[in-house]
Amino acid sequence: MNQFPHLHEATAQMLEASLPEKLEFVRSNHLFGYPAYDHILRDLQDLVAFPRSLKPECRAVIADSDNGKTTLTRQFIANNPIVLDEAGYPITKVLWVETPASADERRLYSAILSALNVTHRPDAPPARLEALAHEELAVQRTSVLVLDELHAMLNSPARQQKQFMASLKRLSNMRQLSIVACGTVDVSRALAIDTQFVSRFTRLALPRWQADESFLKLLASFERLMPLARPSNLTAPKMALEVFKSCDGTIGSVRKITLQAVERVLKDGGERVTFEIMQGACQSYTRSRLVTAPRPS
Repeated sequence: MNQFPHLHEATAQMLEASLPEKLEFVRSNHLFGYPAYDHILRDLQDLVAFPRSLKPECRAVIADSDNGKTTLTRQFIANNPIVLDEAGYPITKVLWVETPASADERRLYSAILSALNVTHRPDAPPARLEALAHEELAVQRTSVLVLDELHAMLNSPARQQKQFMASLKRLSNMRQLSIVACGTVDVSRALAIDTQFVSRFTRLALPRWQADESFLKLLASFERLMPLARPSNLTAPKMALEVFKSCDGTIGSVRKITLQAVERVLKDGGERVTFEIMQGACQSYTRSRLVTAPRPS
């Protein structure tokens, strides 16, 4: 029986660990409670099982920077690991690719081939790379292609953007491939370049946090990952409001604040995060934002 009901069992086991082990635990653990997160994961998983069609369903995952998009896509990939068939060949049902910094179809195909672990010449003619990408996607039975930071292609001239999106649509059509386009709100602008292709995409958003029940659940989930013997009561109104006022409404900012607070407690040999410690972490985070924020033009 868990003697520390405010902690996950795995967290409770860390109470007897050394300080370096505790710090590694809190820094590496990314579990959090996010209703939209779970909904999107289920929706993406459905794409993997959908029967293939000539115009496969696609998704656009939209999130502000530091609001859980990377964690979500990593979890999606982890839920669909590469497996080997009877002959020992890889089956990659879900493939993650970082969108090239420019709308270059050669670089797109090269990125896909690299993700599939296929040896190729990046400077080969685009047609050759395209044919090889189509062949390998078929061989590895890929059904979902996750393109991270798709909005990056908007840095290129309009003509290249159109060619890039045409290549992506052709890839989706010929391989009956569901595309998951991830990025900021600018992803919608990138997809709109092809008015026919964009109609296949359902928008899935990870909105900024509000001062509501979901935010309290988020704080509670973080507390369950803090290897501290006594409850910190992060969901207490005064504590929760202090964190909310200082964060950017993103999960990354909440994590940075709570991580700074729990690290201080661990290093000081304490047993819980007090309001004063949390207030100090919030103030430190606010100062760091002022230092790193771009100057107004």
